[in-house]
Amino acid sequence: MANPYLKRANTETEYEAWQIQELEKCMNDPIYFIKNYVKIQHAIKGTVLFELFDYQEEFILAIHNNKDTLALMSRQLGKTTTAAIYIFWLSAFTDDQACVIASKNMDHATDIMAKIKFAYEELPNWLKPGVKFYNRTSIEFDNGSIIKSQATTEKTGRGNSPSILMLDEISFISTRIQEKIWASIAPALSTGGKLIMTTTPNGDTDLFARLWRECLAGLNSFSHTFAHYTQHPERGPESGYREEMLAKLGELVVRVELDCEFLSSDALLIQSQRLIELRHQQPIFIDKGFSFWENIRADAAYLVGVDIATGSGRDYSVVEVFEFPSLIQVAELRTNSLNIPDLYDRIKWLLNKMSSHTMNNKRPEVFWTFERNGVGEAIGALYNTDEHPPEYAELINDVPGKLGMQTTNRNKILACLQLKSMVEKIKNGLEIRSEINIFELKNFIASGGSYAAKIGATDDSVSALLLIIRLLKHVSEFDDKARKLLYEYNAEDYNPAVNSFGPDTPLDESDEAIPFMVL
Repeated sequence: MANPYLKRANTETEYEAWQIQELEKCMNDPIYFIKNYVKIQHAIKGTVLFELFDYQEEFILAIHNNKDTLALMSRQLGKTTTAAIYIFWLSAFTDDQACVIASKNMDHATDIMAKIKFAYEELPNWLKPGVKFYNRTSIEFDNGSIIKSQATTEKTGRGNSPSILMLDEISFISTRIQEKIWASIAPALSTGGKLIMTTTPNGDTDLFARLWRECLAGLNSFSHTFAHYTQHPERGPESGYREEMLAKLGELVVRVELDCEFLSSDALLIQSQRLIELRHQQPIFIDKGFSFWENIRADAAYLVGVDIATGSGRDYSVVEVFEFPSLIQVAELRTNSLNIPDLYDRIKWLLNKMSSHTMNNKRPEVFWTFERNGVGEAIGALYNTDEHPPEYAELINDVPGKLGMQTTNRNKILACLQLKSMVEKIKNGLEIRSEINIFELKNFIASGGSYAAKIGATDDSVSALLLIIRLLKHVSEFDDKARKLLYEYNAEDYNPAVNSFGPDTPLDESDEAIPFMVL
């Protein structure tokens, strides 16, 4: 071979004791190998050791410890290089690995291979595997492992199943090719090798965006890793990097390529600026599957909304609890594993737990309801036949003689618009603390004359929030605080960048007056 930096295949090598120890460390730990032996070409510093940042180590561990991984990262964070070097480690220290790296075009694919080749050539000779084949798009080692780089086409992933397949910048491949690839590799995911998908966003309807939403909603088996540009040590909030990029690229490009927003032309129920401001919180404790953000207080009232699924598939049953009049989210249960009887037992446990908090002979007022559409009627049947139903929690029904609340297209739209106003309020609105609530609201759009989740997302938690709104409307019929919260706006509630109505615009209590709030 003409290249003096290559180690010939099947070359006999004598090792000192310390080298054998290092080989073992490198073989067992990709991060140790990379931080101590892998070199890259830095634009300013030249040849340097690959100094992994925290988010890059997290990415490597996500790939290493999981079978299929989605990586959503801002531009220029080294996601492609990080994944490629992990693949180099895998092929160098593991026999018979078939590794495929597919990128958006051939130039980018050969550039990725050039990084791998540089890392290989800069290794000390005793650490290198021998090379059988070495060109601009592939390397074959004498341990039987091979790395190939190629442009992504509809044939990517077909034929022999790779040990690891990396689809780089997948969102920038045509939608047609994405779907062809997915149709080819999806059936083999349960038994095949590792799959890595990396990208920054490119709209919100492509394959990656759909899989990302499904992943966050718990609807597929992918692991996920996310890195924001501020996690880079040189690009924090005080660095001026964002301001520089805003001047060069404009706000929309920055929101996509730096903030990793899946921008969409779909009409969101909640204004996007308000969604950006929402921040989830970690619960203070978990009990019986319920996440609690607050302790139950005897001097408060509570609204409990229950959206019901079968407990055997893709949909989730969700229980949401909000305190009144603060409208702070107190607790949440989200499950797709409980059958209807077990779910009813869990709801009953919650209601009894809440009502058991007493102080000075006073206990909290608890109003609850469930959606009786479809499987929800089973909850009503269990309640009717329960010899000891929750004693101190009042079940609110929308019509006499039927338990729970029926959802129609009309009352759903009205509840959606009131939910919109209560979330967009800066003060005196719903204080949402659940990560899944915020995720679902970010993917809840106008659809077919109503509102629904985007493809790949869920809206079960939003459905439970809509029941909270309907409970609040019920309470407003006899409680002035609830009426004011639901129908009146003060100047402190209003932010012109968010609200689509002014502080002096009263919200009429009649259903007919609400639709003026449509986006």
